[in-house]
Amino acid sequence: MAYLFVFFRYLALLVSFFSFIGCSSTPTAEKVPSYTIPFDSQTQLAGQALPYINKHSALTGFYPLGDGQEAFLARLALIYGAEHSIDLQYYIYRNDSTSSLMTYALYQAAERGVRVRILLDDMQSRNDKSMAQLTSHPNIKIRLFNPFENRVARVFDFVSDFDRMNRRMHNKALIADNAFVITGGRNIGDEYFAANGSVDFGDFDILMLGDTVPKVSEQFDLYWNSKPSTPIESLVRQASKPTDADIEKWENDLKRDFKNSKYIKSFAELPLTQHIKDESLDFFWGKAEVHYDLPSKIYSPENTDLMLHQLGAILAQTNDELLLISPYFVPTEQGASSLIKAVEEGIDVTIITNSLASNDVFAVHGWYAKYREPLLAGGVKLYEVKVDPSLKKQRSWLGSSRTSLHAKTFIIDRKDLFVGSFNFDPRSAFLNTEMGVLIESEEFGEIVYQEIERNLRKNTYRLALNEDGELEWHNDLSGSINRSEPDASIWLRFSAWFAGMLPIENQL
Repeated sequence: MAYLFVFFRYLALLVSFFSFIGCSSTPTAEKVPSYTIPFDSQTQLAGQALPYINKHSALTGFYPLGDGQEAFLARLALIYGAEHSIDLQYYIYRNDSTSSLMTYALYQAAERGVRVRILLDDMQSRNDKSMAQLTSHPNIKIRLFNPFENRVARVFDFVSDFDRMNRRMHNKALIADNAFVITGGRNIGDEYFAANGSVDFGDFDILMLGDTVPKVSEQFDLYWNSKPSTPIESLVRQASKPTDADIEKWENDLKRDFKNSKYIKSFAELPLTQHIKDESLDFFWGKAEVHYDLPSKIYSPENTDLMLHQLGAILAQTNDELLLISPYFVPTEQGASSLIKAVEEGIDVTIITNSLASNDVFAVHGWYAKYREPLLAGGVKLYEVKVDPSLKKQRSWLGSSRTSLHAKTFIIDRKDLFVGSFNFDPRSAFLNTEMGVLIESEEFGEIVYQEIERNLRKNTYRLALNEDGELEWHNDLSGSINRSEPDASIWLRFSAWFAGMLPIENQL
């Protein structure tokens, strides 16, 4: 997506003489504020959560969702179990098989009386009438964050008001009955849930309960009632509730999509399924903090304190080790210097990111590539995810045979885990709104390191500089060494190099 922002920025410069277009502003609409329905101990989800919570007061319990299918199953379980409220907040919500199944589950929840609030960033082009049709249900409300006024030719909004339209809501959360939360790096779509045959985003998020849940709900309410949050019905003139025929077609389409589906059948084999059946879900526990940008980062960035500053203060507390996993890693000169300085102070710094072949945004890789040699020379350890059809890796957020790394996390001193939507690049730092959770858990930190150590050789290339200071990619599994971007075509290498020549770093 980053190269699209860059394209629109330069298009805006080229056509800026069309002054008659004028400047647009955030679409305004009358909207009634609404807030989280308080935790009710009598609900089914509360009944499942309370036995855990009562044993761990003032702590957060979390269950890692590294496998795409488990991540999807967990969302469906919360939606089907909710009795009072479901709140969703996402950057991307596809119109594909898994997304349609989730939307159907949400509609069924609304039919049984559950209040459903859906807050989506408006960068992804969607069918306004279909969304308005859903929100015509009395129990479903959909709002678009920072919407485009021109619903057909969005390029004109980029031209007339680039600074605002270039800023997006990247936060991700699902909250059910204010009892459970899922947050992390995943959007909603087949590629995030291991249901896409051509690409699988190796991602990571967590299912949480305990004292952090209401704090995530506060974050949702803040965004839901904020200035850029616009009811979909204000953007669509007419909308009618789905007819019985519409619902029947919806159900038939889902049956067709999932008929004889190995994906659905294999749900029964997932560890999470067994835990749900016998009520034996084993949570990790620790103190937790919720961190997020304010919505005003979109419309008044100069007066808004950034989540970046919160993360900077957290990272500054590192004593011995920092493991950072980011799919889009553009550290900038200042960030690279800080990482090298940390190594000089005796901190072991390891970075895992995408290789050029696994990165779905070559422009990001073009600028990241500028920092590899100085980082390696400064003692930072760099690993890039492989694209290797011979690998059959499951239940890992490091990657699989067709994976583009999408997990966004870091671990400090093997005990403090941050999970969220934040990429270590200028876009997450200064343009998009982000959120995440910092959890103290030595037990889980040690498990992650053990998994990393087991799988780095199999799933990544280890980068190094040879005696001549030239970059090498070491495949420690086979013992082979590459001296150019592995698994990438000449055209892809050229495209990334050329993007690295363009003055676009602050947009990536």
